[in-house]
Amino acid sequence: MPQTPIPNFHNARLSLIQSFIREVICKKLTNTPGSGLFADHPVMRAAGATLVGIEQGALPNTAAAFGFYDAESAARRLDGGAAAFPAGDCLDLLVKYAIAWFWNDTDAMNEIASEFTDSQCDPGWLSAAITWLEYYWDGALPDYVPPTATEPQPIALPPPAAAGQPLRVGILGDWGTGEEEAAAVLDQLMQQTPDVIIHVGDIYYSGTQDECISNYLDLINAARAKYRRLIPVYTLPGNHDYYSGGQGFYSMLAQLNVGAGHAQVQQNSFFCLQNDSWQLEGMDTGYNDHDLLKVADDITKLRPDEAAWHGEQLGAAGTRKVILLSHHQLFSAFATIGAPGTPGPRNQNPYLSQNLETWLQPTTGNPPNIVAWLWGHEHLLEVYAVPGTQSSNLPVLGRCVGHSAFPVFNNQKDYTPITKDIPLESAPTSEFPNGYVQTGKQDKIYAHGYVLLTLAAESGVANYYQVNHPGDVSGASSQLLWSESIPTPPQ
Repeated sequence: MPQTPIPNFHNARLSLIQSFIREVICKKLTNTPGSGLFADHPVMRAAGATLVGIEQGALPNTAAAFGFYDAESAARRLDGGAAAFPAGDCLDLLVKYAIAWFWNDTDAMNEIASEFTDSQCDPGWLSAAITWLEYYWDGALPDYVPPTATEPQPIALPPPAAAGQPLRVGILGDWGTGEEEAAAVLDQLMQQTPDVIIHVGDIYYSGTQDECISNYLDLINAARAKYRRLIPVYTLPGNHDYYSGGQGFYSMLAQLNVGAGHAQVQQNSFFCLQNDSWQLEGMDTGYNDHDLLKVADDITKLRPDEAAWHGEQLGAAGTRKVILLSHHQLFSAFATIGAPGTPGPRNQNPYLSQNLETWLQPTTGNPPNIVAWLWGHEHLLEVYAVPGTQSSNLPVLGRCVGHSAFPVFNNQKDYTPITKDIPLESAPTSEFPNGYVQTGKQDKIYAHGYVLLTLAAESGVANYYQVNHPGDVSGASSQLLWSESIPTPPQ
C-alpha cells in the first residue's frame, strides 16, 4: 500500500491529469504499462498536492500552480526520490503542460512547448501528451450504448458450481486501482469460489484504455488463471470510468467475458442478470456524473431511456427477488448529495428515489419484490438500518460497498455520520466505530473488503468481509464482519 494519501477528484480534468501523469511515468520511464496508482512516485506526489490546491482554490491560476509544483517537486527529490526520477526535468515540463491545459492557458502551453524544443527532452514526449489529452477530452458526450426495443435481453445467471447448491455472487466496489490491495481483495474473493462477480464501478484515475486493462482486466484474468476458473464478471461504470469519455470502459467490456462459461459478453453499461428465483438489476449512474456537463456533485440520475428499460425488466420480474446495483448511492449518512437548493432531503438522491418509487408502484400487475440496493462511490462499508423497523423509515435495504480498494486514510477523512435521518445499523463490534463504518487494523487506512451473496431459491445471505492485508497477496486473510438474510425477515 503506498503510504501517500491519494487524491480522489470529482473533476474530470483533474482526474485525467492524474491518468496522464501515471501513463507518462509507466511508459516513458519503464516502457511498460504497469498497474496501480503510482502514488509514491515523486512526480505523482508533487502533482497530486498541486491538483489538490487547484481543486480547493488555493492555487487559482497557472503561475501559482507552477510555483507550488516546483517547490513540491524539489522537496520530493530531496526526500530520496531522485533515484527513481531520472528524467525529472522532462517529466516536470509535461506535468506543467497538463496543469496549463486544465485552465486552457494557451500562452503557458506554448511556452512549455518552446522549452521542450530548446531542451534535451525527446520532443515526441510532448507531441504524445498533446495527442493524449485531445483524445480523451474532445468536449463530446461520453460513449453510451442505449437500449433498443429488443436489446439488451436479460442475461442468464450461471448455474451454481455444484447442483442443488446456492448461487454465490461476489460484489466489489470502487475496486479498479490496480494496487496490491486490490489484487488481495480479489484473491480472497476467489477463494470463496463465487459463481459470478459483479463490480459496481470506478476504474482509476479516469478509466483510460490503459487503466481499464492494467488496473482491471489484467487483474481479473490473472485471478481466473490462478484459480483455473473462467467465471463470468459483469461491471457497471462509475463517474471515474466516464472521465475519459467511456472509450476505455467499452473497449475493456468487449474483452471481459470472452471465453467465460455460462456468460455473455456485456454490450451495455447496465444489465439484468436473472435465474428463476433472483434478478440482479445493474444501473448506469455514472453517465450523468461524467463532469462534462458540470452536474452538481453526486446528484446523478439515470438516462430516461435506461430508466424505462429497467422499468420493463422489473415489471417482468414476476416472483423473482430483486437486488438493485449501482455505483452511486441512493442515500448516505456520511455525505450530502447535490448542491444547496436540490429538491428533497440533502442526504438522498431525489432522482434515484423517484425511480424507486415509480418501480414499486406499477400501473398494472404486482410490484417487483426489491429486497436490497447495493452501491459504491463512497470508499467504505456502510450498513444501514433495516426498513420497517422502529428506527428506520428508509425505502429499501441499502448498503454501500465501495470499500474494495481505493485507499482512504483515517487522518484524512472523518466518517462520522452527518445526519440522523439516514440511520445506520447499531454496531455490536469494535470493528465499526460510529456505526457500521469499516476501519483498518493498523489505524492508517480504512480497510478493504468484499461482499459474498449466497442466493438459494427462497432466500439468500449477504456476508460482508474485511480483508486483512499485511503487505502481500499470499499473506492476506478474510474476516467476516456482518451477515444478514436477504430478504430480511419480518420484524
